[in-house]
Amino acid sequence: MTNAALLLAALIAAAGPAAGALAVDWDAYADCAAAYRVNAQIADPDRPAAMTAQISEVAGDYAAAAKARYARRFGAGKSAAGRAVAARIGRQAQRLAGQPREAVEKIIDACPQVDS
Repeated sequence: MTNAALLLAALIAAAGPAAGALAVDWDAYADCAAAYRVNAQIADPDRPAAMTAQISEVAGDYAAAAKARYARRFGAGKSAAGRAVAARIGRQAQRLAGQPREAVEKIIDACPQVDS
């Protein structure tokens, strides 16, 4: 398991089931957005374009959740939250880009549900 997957799993475990969805912080959602983004970009001749689009859409859902959490936690406006989250996603995506699909999917498997 990669360091990112271990870190994400530790963050989720530390929250505990009784902590509820609000225990997951913005950076966990941003890291999940990055993992989904990288997964969507991994070349796979057997993956239909619709599946790639769906994976990209899920990445956007995680990014939106991260922005909302960031704004609430730091009292930031939408623009500032968007910049902070985009920067985190960019760093994480760059770090994950060289990982094999299995490592990226392990991170995805550990992702919390996105707020509805």
